[in-house]
Amino acid sequence: MFALLALPAFACPGYATEPALLRSLEAAASRGVLADGDKACLEQNFAVATEQTTKNKISRVELVNAYASDTTEWARLVQRHLDVVDRSDPDMAYLWAFYLFNTDKSQASAVVKWCEVALDRKQVWEGDVFVSRVYGLMKLKTFAAQEQWKQEEERLARNEPPAQNTDELRYQVKTFAREWMDFAKVSGRNVNESLAICVSVASRDACGDAAVRPVP
Repeated sequence: MFALLALPAFACPGYATEPALLRSLEAAASRGVLADGDKACLEQNFAVATEQTTKNKISRVELVNAYASDTTEWARLVQRHLDVVDRSDPDMAYLWAFYLFNTDKSQASAVVKWCEVALDRKQVWEGDVFVSRVYGLMKLKTFAAQEQWKQEEERLARNEPPAQNTDELRYQVKTFAREWMDFAKVSGRNVNESLAICVSVASRDACGDAAVRPVP
């Protein structure tokens, strides 16, 4: 009677030492259909990769796959990427800021932070993408600052000590709204929304010339 031969365990490709092998996963990742085994191998290689550039490449394949299939997993991977891999990608910071604001208003201060990270590298965008992204980030940053101020005012109304100075937060709202309004003017966008927020927290003079003349 012949003895059964044991099959060798599945060996993960060495993405950590040969990141070019990741190309074989790109098509499936773009559709969000990476197999569980592939995802496990990516995680295993991410853990042992010694080069930060390699970790970056592995993480991005995971992010593409999760973005197309699992928002919760995508959020976990983005947070890890920004914390331990790289935070210089303005597109990732842009997406993360909007995700945080739309899912958890208590993260308003983090939203402001990631808007600023994205805006610090806005020069990578061009043309209509530049205008759309910068306008969107300035708007989001203003809304997040307004939310921070609102939360602290609500704490005061409940006789709870504020975590931050409410006057400073109100001034921050005015500053961000004014920056947003100024960008809207030079980029040909309507300034009414930014102007309304600005004058709600500051004098009309502090909000510039748009505050003292009709806005079309």
